[in-house]
Amino acid sequence: MNISVAIVLIQQALAAEDVRGVFQQLTELDHVVAVRLPGQRSSDQDDPQRAPDRHGQTTEGEGVGVINADAWHDAGFTGAGIRIGVLDLGFSGYEDLLGSELPVSVEMATFGWYDDEEVHGTACAEIVHEVAPGAELFLAWYDGSDAAMGEAVDWLVSHGVQIITHSAGGAVSPRDGTGWDARLVDATTALGILWVNSAGNEADVHYREDFADVDGDGFHDYAHGSSLLPIQTGGYLRVFLIWQDDWDYPTQDYELVILDGDGQVLAKSEEAQDGSPGQQPAEYLALDVDDPIVYAAVYAYDIDQPATFDIFAAGPGVEVVGAVPAYSVTAPGDAQTSLTVGAVAWADDTLEYYSSQGPTNDGRLKPEISGPTRVSGYTYGDEGFDGTSASTPHVAGAAALVWEAYPALTREELYDYLINATRDLGPGGPDTGYGFGRLSLPDAPLGVIGGPTPTPEIVSAPDPGGSSFATSTPAAPIVPTPVAFTTPEPREEPRKSVGSLLVALVVLAGFGLGGGGLLLIGGILLVVDLRSRRRGDGRVARPPSQPARQAVGSPVQQPVARQASPPPAAPAASLGATQIWMSGPDAASPVPTPVPTTVPTAVPTASPQTDADSAAAASSVDLRCPSCNAPVRRGARFCPTCGQRLDDDQAVRTCPACGARLSPDSQFCTECGRPV
Repeated sequence: MNISVAIVLIQQALAAEDVRGVFQQLTELDHVVAVRLPGQRSSDQDDPQRAPDRHGQTTEGEGVGVINADAWHDAGFTGAGIRIGVLDLGFSGYEDLLGSELPVSVEMATFGWYDDEEVHGTACAEIVHEVAPGAELFLAWYDGSDAAMGEAVDWLVSHGVQIITHSAGGAVSPRDGTGWDARLVDATTALGILWVNSAGNEADVHYREDFADVDGDGFHDYAHGSSLLPIQTGGYLRVFLIWQDDWDYPTQDYELVILDGDGQVLAKSEEAQDGSPGQQPAEYLALDVDDPIVYAAVYAYDIDQPATFDIFAAGPGVEVVGAVPAYSVTAPGDAQTSLTVGAVAWADDTLEYYSSQGPTNDGRLKPEISGPTRVSGYTYGDEGFDGTSASTPHVAGAAALVWEAYPALTREELYDYLINATRDLGPGGPDTGYGFGRLSLPDAPLGVIGGPTPTPEIVSAPDPGGSSFATSTPAAPIVPTPVAFTTPEPREEPRKSVGSLLVALVVLAGFGLGGGGLLLIGGILLVVDLRSRRRGDGRVARPPSQPARQAVGSPVQQPVARQASPPPAAPAASLGATQIWMSGPDAASPVPTPVPTTVPTAVPTASPQTDADSAAAASSVDLRCPSCNAPVRRGARFCPTCGQRLDDDQAVRTCPACGARLSPDSQFCTECGRPV
């Protein structure tokens, strides 16, 4: 589901300094265990800020000849009889191209809120039609959220598509093949459908390190000897911090802080990570900035072990200084069964500086293949369609040609055919940039080989979270060769704004035994502090910070520091000859201690608990749910963990076999399966 809240209510709450009030009403609904704002998927186009320059160009794009698809056309193969689903965030203007740059007719449906001016998907469909002009196209226009994506995929499957091309992705994911959208891909490919996904355009805006606190101030000290990571900006900025932890029940609590060149705090993301349902090991911010360079700091609010973390940035002219291309593939390009595509310049086969590189967080090769980009077309004119977004539909269209020629191939066999139909580039063998190489179809066969093309059964897409979820057995792991990173070129992205009348929210709701099932609903970004008022695992409890008063697109205001927690030491950076200190309400005074240039091997423990912290902890966890024994706040009507009403006088039950907590009406243990 998508839950929307009118912008006017948000504005009233901001004016009344009661941002929590709007969301508190949602959290007190029966079965709702958490409310959060979602990380949207975005199109994997390198230069999406450029207004489409429609020159009316009708000549064939350069990629068709680069991958040798034109030779297959000459042999009579056009993808006839193959149904291709184009899953994307916008198809504006597609009607004008029917019968010319697109087939005479296409099926199109929309899911969730959508941008009626976005043309990205239209450009992707153009390329598919150029490569496979005889294929049927099904355009699924969705808003980037999980709910809409699931409905769109269900619609494509119900129309019997054999190939899905998806040129979009998101950073807020475990990126190890276990995320919700990665499992959706695997559930879909288990039906015999080939899923082709872009790798992402994050190689030059990604940073990765193991948390290390040299001076014990709670802030991470980067390998370059500073506790601040410089990020080049151009007015609008989004920053994501993701770390390795249990994705559904994270217990390591890090915070993300953005500072300007004077060390002033511009914004902070302080979501709670204490093992409660609905949380993720991630923090992210969206803000307007005036400085050409801002700095990202990572603070260990409450951890008991260091974690590997990733920072992703996005916005106009964004560049992360000292970017780390490895591990930058976004979801669902990390899915086990996705054919994931990197980007090379069509003119010289150079790996694009932005093309996301693997491996995945669980060490698998991604991308497996690369395709041409910077190609001209009608939608973006002769300036070119850039990004892994353009590379991906080339591969999907080529798959249709091959499947028409070899209709007896299974999805797995088609997958293998394509990664073997490549020109090896870069280091010999598969590598984390080109994959097995750039797509280059061999000579076309003389005629159709084999029997009829296998058509997936027209059914609803399986639930990726269900017990019947199935995936193909992954192949033996391939040890990829890392690709050297070159100095990135400047890049830009459009300034985003909340211009609609509704703000959609992510709500996690529990259903069934003890609220064990989770349903995700999505929407668009709104920056607001929703820090939990309690810690549910017995660790150090600290009072909440006051709500931030900044919506996306509004002037940046100084966040208010947490009242009773020890002020974090000021991170300092030796950037050239300039010494930068964090100041303002988050630091009582500059800390005159140079930042060491070495990286330690251990992380100091959290700061001792103050008397004020102890008092706050005692007052915030003295009430517990009679059903699941989880701590609850005073005045709550529903348990935030299991969703049960708090006026139900029921004793806590546990499994006699394994000790797991049971809901009051359980007949079987959800952990060991034994009757109780």
